[in-house]
Amino acid sequence: MATSPKAADRPKLAEQRAIVLVCLAVFGLMTGQQMVNPILAPLARELGFSELALGFVMFVGASGVVLAGSFWGRRAVAWGHRTVLLISLVGATVGLLAFAVVAHIGLTGALSVPVLYVLVILTRGVVFGLAWAATPVTAQSYVAEMTSGEDERVRGMSIFGAAQGIGLAVGPAVGGLLSVAGLVPPMYAAPAVLVVITVVVAVSVPRPQVRREVPEPVRISPFDGRMWPFLTIGFGLYLAMTIVLMTAGFLLQDRLGLTANETGTVTGMVTLAGAAMIVLVQAVAVHRLGWAPLRLMRTGAVLMTVGMLVVAVAPTGPLIAAGVALLGAGLGFGMPGIMSAPSLLAPREAQAGVAGLVNATVALTFMFGPLVGNALYELGDTVPYIAGTVMLAAVVVFTLFHRGVRQVEDASSAPEPAARTAAPEER
Repeated sequence: MATSPKAADRPKLAEQRAIVLVCLAVFGLMTGQQMVNPILAPLARELGFSELALGFVMFVGASGVVLAGSFWGRRAVAWGHRTVLLISLVGATVGLLAFAVVAHIGLTGALSVPVLYVLVILTRGVVFGLAWAATPVTAQSYVAEMTSGEDERVRGMSIFGAAQGIGLAVGPAVGGLLSVAGLVPPMYAAPAVLVVITVVVAVSVPRPQVRREVPEPVRISPFDGRMWPFLTIGFGLYLAMTIVLMTAGFLLQDRLGLTANETGTVTGMVTLAGAAMIVLVQAVAVHRLGWAPLRLMRTGAVLMTVGMLVVAVAPTGPLIAAGVALLGAGLGFGMPGIMSAPSLLAPREAQAGVAGLVNATVALTFMFGPLVGNALYELGDTVPYIAGTVMLAAVVVFTLFHRGVRQVEDASSAPEPAARTAAPEER
């Protein structure tokens, strides 16, 4: 008896549903993190921390992602994606809740500044950073394993990127709204969001029902010829965006002559413009255009170069927002290309390693972006953006002419290095 079209479509629908649920974990984690970020600067001053001290807390958190990303990628293969996602979400919830309690106590003056600072590093930096590291790499490797072929892989990675972008947009908006009632509400709301997402993932993502032999996960070097060209592009695009996000508040206050309160509001709106474009491009344009990874990266690099130049010279708030929106649009195009290109060049057993490398590269930009951006800003309010424009122009040239980048064009017409071996409900 012939299989009905509806029955034939069921496995594919199950895969798509599983990918969306896994990406929901990415959205929840990003939202929880970003809800706290808008109040970190004023909170640090209330707790008696310097700007540099706060920067070091962020550095520690990002270091955890760099150091633990590959580890979590291998655990996702050995333990299963669902298990690692739940470990990550629970750990991140504990870290953010502990940070909220410590900071709340600190606001009462019950702890000395040195003790308080150590506790903040341990909770917001070490615990949250190490737990946070597991979700993106696990979700990305899951999407890579559950998709085959160039078009399907790009679409899957665009869902992953859109989940990050939506969290990047929703988190600051909700956190800023809650901060009207003070610094404390956003700190407790962030772990509450993660609790909800954890429950949804635990209930909705299927438990593994069949344990099959899986290949030993392969360690893959960032200097592998299949990897480093795309990691280089990703580092350049994300570093540019990070520099802008970390210095936008200074730029808007200085260039527009804003007060502290006005700066917070305007910075939130400008950041939202960039995040909204990331979401819009990945949710609409990438799916409809069906472009190959290389074209996505080239388009993204060009748009970001234009956007950075606009930010460098814009005299008004709307023009600065337009520049940041172009940066967001460019990153929206570039992200699925950067994530899918190296995964198309690697076999199934290396997908966790590829995801770990990509996420570690992104985390590196969050480690060094604030340091580089702030240091350059001290030299002049246009210096970070002129330097960013030059860097992005170099990335454009690299994507156009480097032979290592063009290898993905050959991979897109070749068969998958290895077939998938497990359905969503088996992982």
